[in-house]
Amino acid sequence: MVPAWQLIAISVLYIGTLFAIAWYGDRRAQQNKPVHRSGMIYSLSLAVYCTSWTFYGAVGQAATSGWNFLSVYLGPTLFLLLFWRMVGKIIRIAKEKRLTSIADFIATRYGRDHSLAMIVTLVAVLGVIPYIALQLKAIATGFELVTLPISRHGDVEVSMWQDTAFYISCAMAVFVIMFGTRDIDASEQHPGMIMAVAFESLVKLLAFVAVGVWVMMSLYESPFDIVRLSQEMAADHVLFNSDIISISFLLQTVLAGFAMLCLPRQFQVGIIENESIRHLRTARWLFPAYLMLLMAFVIPIALSGDLFLKELGFAADTYVLSLPVALGNETLAIMAFIGGGSAATGMIIVATVAISTMVSNELVLPMFFRQGQTQELQQSSSVRSLVLTVRRLVIVVMMLLSYWFYRSVGEFESLAAIGLLSFAAVAQFAPPLIGGLIWQNANRQGAVAGLLGGTFIWFYTLLWPLLTETVSGDSQVLTSSIILGLDDFSFGVITSLAVNIAFFIVFSLATHASVRERMLASDYTSTKAPLAGNKVAPSFDCKVDDVRVVLERILGYRKCEAFFGDYQSRHGVQYDHAMASSTLLHEAEKLLASVVGSSSARVIFSTLLGGEQIQIRDLAFLASEASQAFAMSREQLQAALENLHQGVSVVDRNLNLVAWNRRYLELFEYPSNFIQVGKPIEDIIRYNAERGYCGTGDVAHMVARRMNFLRSGSGHQFERDLPSGTVLSMQGHPMPDGGFVTSFTDITAHRRAEQALQQANITLEQRVEKRTQELEHLTSKLIEANTSKTRFLAATGHDLMQPLNAAKLFASTLSQHSLSNEQRQLLDHLEGSLQSAEDVLSTLVEISKLDAGALEPDLRAIKVSDILRPLRDEFTALANDKGIDLSVRDCPYWVVSDAHWLRRIIQNLISNAVRYTDRGGVLVGCRKRGDTLVIQVWDSGPGIPTSKLGEIFGEFKRLHTRTNDKGLGLGLAIVERMARRMDHSVAVDSWVGQGTRFEVRLPLTDALPEMSAPLRSRRSHHSFAGMDTFCIDNDPDVLAAMNALLTSWQCNLYSCSSHAQALQVPFKPKIMLADYQLDNDETGLEVMTQLRQQFDDPDIPGVLISADPRPEIEEQAKQLGFYFLRKPMRPAALRALISRLVK
Repeated sequence: MVPAWQLIAISVLYIGTLFAIAWYGDRRAQQNKPVHRSGMIYSLSLAVYCTSWTFYGAVGQAATSGWNFLSVYLGPTLFLLLFWRMVGKIIRIAKEKRLTSIADFIATRYGRDHSLAMIVTLVAVLGVIPYIALQLKAIATGFELVTLPISRHGDVEVSMWQDTAFYISCAMAVFVIMFGTRDIDASEQHPGMIMAVAFESLVKLLAFVAVGVWVMMSLYESPFDIVRLSQEMAADHVLFNSDIISISFLLQTVLAGFAMLCLPRQFQVGIIENESIRHLRTARWLFPAYLMLLMAFVIPIALSGDLFLKELGFAADTYVLSLPVALGNETLAIMAFIGGGSAATGMIIVATVAISTMVSNELVLPMFFRQGQTQELQQSSSVRSLVLTVRRLVIVVMMLLSYWFYRSVGEFESLAAIGLLSFAAVAQFAPPLIGGLIWQNANRQGAVAGLLGGTFIWFYTLLWPLLTETVSGDSQVLTSSIILGLDDFSFGVITSLAVNIAFFIVFSLATHASVRERMLASDYTSTKAPLAGNKVAPSFDCKVDDVRVVLERILGYRKCEAFFGDYQSRHGVQYDHAMASSTLLHEAEKLLASVVGSSSARVIFSTLLGGEQIQIRDLAFLASEASQAFAMSREQLQAALENLHQGVSVVDRNLNLVAWNRRYLELFEYPSNFIQVGKPIEDIIRYNAERGYCGTGDVAHMVARRMNFLRSGSGHQFERDLPSGTVLSMQGHPMPDGGFVTSFTDITAHRRAEQALQQANITLEQRVEKRTQELEHLTSKLIEANTSKTRFLAATGHDLMQPLNAAKLFASTLSQHSLSNEQRQLLDHLEGSLQSAEDVLSTLVEISKLDAGALEPDLRAIKVSDILRPLRDEFTALANDKGIDLSVRDCPYWVVSDAHWLRRIIQNLISNAVRYTDRGGVLVGCRKRGDTLVIQVWDSGPGIPTSKLGEIFGEFKRLHTRTNDKGLGLGLAIVERMARRMDHSVAVDSWVGQGTRFEVRLPLTDALPEMSAPLRSRRSHHSFAGMDTFCIDNDPDVLAAMNALLTSWQCNLYSCSSHAQALQVPFKPKIMLADYQLDNDETGLEVMTQLRQQFDDPDIPGVLISADPRPEIEEQAKQLGFYFLRKPMRPAALRALISRLVK
């Protein structure tokens, strides 16, 4: 079982990856650097065909129905192998006519009939809703299977608010809206979506293959054991006792083949999103190979599911997921869930985008335009928002209807049954679509009758029984299937397609097609692409001069000559008496279509050049189309002008006003009815000059000067200040055929901004200088404060260390006396408390020195094992006392770091890990990552909440307080500061209740040659009896403690507290011990140096004992030949040092 939050997090991460891929694909396409235009991407996008039915349902179908599952893979494979040329023809037609959906394609074939497009759209909605319900069922079942305990699978029915599928439906609606309706495009192509779908196809393929390979390689000793065990334990399995070829198998194969073309999502990715027909050549072999790879693992998974899970009550449709879940492979279960989710989401995305496009283009927008809102929509910029709103609403409604279908029917039917229901619905598109490509006489009446008849039979025999059975428990279905020996599904499909085809043929033969249909039919039924050759078209048996006459009569002499001039520059001289080639006819028709429309151009050429007769109704159609084209061009021009932010006026060659927009009227505040088409521009200029809109001066002179500009045809640009305070930028551009286009831009805000900027620049330097002075003053204060803090901490540390050092010396002296058990216990507590106080003070001083920059790391090549090995020995006993395991892995690498600081960092991390781990253990190891080394400390402690991870490196931060824990929360603060000063990164990951991982990242370096360690001589215990010893300290308590300690060691001691007393020492000391800071600004270094001079012996050993944290003190002592110990001092360390110095 996988935690729900973890599966949701992985799903969200996966969806975010899809968004990133889609964004990248769209961005590259916008930059004219597309990455989706390849046969590989196109082939993978076709794999949106493989939904959760193919991912889950095929296995379930194999386990329950035998070999029928092969039809799902065989149908598309045969379709692409045998009919790829037809697909190429459909792509060519869709690109030429800029079609956006399967409804648009079918309706355009039959005279651009809108009612037919509406029927196709409604049938598509009916067919897609069950398919989306199938995906919802697959995702919801998979989510519950992976996240719930096995014992809860198949619980009683829950309410909508407790239903996982409901929330998945809502999430998918939001996802598709964000994914597929971010913007609209005239071509309805979505390069980002295609990239994401292609990626999803790879994911679901890898997931399914991974499950299949795992089943074959991990569950059995040999892959052949699957069949052998199945035959032994389930000899009656349907796969071993059913025929491969049957009527239902053949029928499902045909439906699967039709689905490659008739499913709205397949038409979207296969036709609309296609970038080149050449990509079909790659898809012919790559997509079938994709299907074959999926198919190869269906039977092993189905047989294994029956062997392991059938008796446990698992549904066959869930074997792909339930096998890894039931057998404890959670990683593979998550992969299978993501793969099944990819199969479902890919289908939902493309299907809802395709359906929303069809509904908005064929149902909603035409109603808006019919209600007289065309002008309002064009003059405002609401078309885009309207289209996006409609499509988003359609997506929401589709998801809600699919969820309702899932609740009503989906819970009682297998995935394959629901998928076949949708296949049968969209198969009703096949007769009008394919028939329209091969039969010239097919017409609108036949297509409408066939669609309505076939869809009614599908609804009555297949969908309605499903709905009534769900509601009432029984169904009223046709029983003729029993007589014919067919199952209900096969009977319903065959009957619906038979009625569809029969109505399509009969009504097409009994009725006549319109001129529009006949013209468009030739484009669909033609077996050759345009410009297939240069032969003379049989129906256009005419000369070049005939083409010239037709173009001159409709387009005029100038455009006709320009066309022929351009054509002859590319194809050579065209003699008037020569026969017109098909290339010339095609380009001439294309030119004519740009003016009167493509259909009208075809009719004109057929009539005037081909000799065909034209009826009165056809003339009316031509006139209507031509007028509509002209009106649309004018409306589009006016709409474009109205949506400009600039005012625009257009003057013809006679200098009369012919066009303008609303912004032009607003800028100049003209009276109503003053501006009219044909009004002389001179009158308008004079009116503006009299109002002061042309500046100051003689009105007649200003008008004459501006008219001279217009008559000369030269462009101009200048600014004008209007009396209202508005500043206009005016740009005039002459037109090729005479006349002027002038734009007027309001730049008032820009000019005011410039003035404000100039005013601001006057005082800018003064403000900058003032702020600079304030910043310098503040910086100096901060530096002074930081320095004062450092001095204060150093002095405080010194003053506190002095009495602490004395206390430790007294305690050490006391420990050498004979004590009772109770006294010994009290002394142990005293020494422990003093040690804790020393640790706290030392850490605080160290933190202050790190913050002040007083400590600098000594970076050099060090061997990591030399750091880890002593730490292992140091903490092993402590870990054993707590009953936990401490494992320190060998690390032979060399890094660049400070050996002391690195040891301190890892020591603190191990100390924390051991301290807070009560069970399990602590693991220390390293991993090589490129040119860096990562040292990791793992523990199985209580873990750290995610919200607290950012706080743990602060001072005095302790998340887990314990009664026997003496730490103050300063260890990680030291770790963070030391690592930062050495440019090492520290990271932490933690899982509450499971443990924590700290890691330090360091740069790797080459190993240094190993040096042989010098032999250390063994020293026996040294006695100090009678040894002449000198000691000086200005603190009476410390001096008294030193006297007690050295006396207990039987030293011959002379101690004092001042420089003058030191010069009276009665003997030449064998060892000198001195505090650094004495009275009267004198130092212990000066005293010991003078004693060496007094006894004329520069080799008298001396030890400087000080709590001063400054590193230069220690360095100065070493330069003078003295040793250094820091307070508080451990008596054992002092004794060891004296033993080494005194020979």
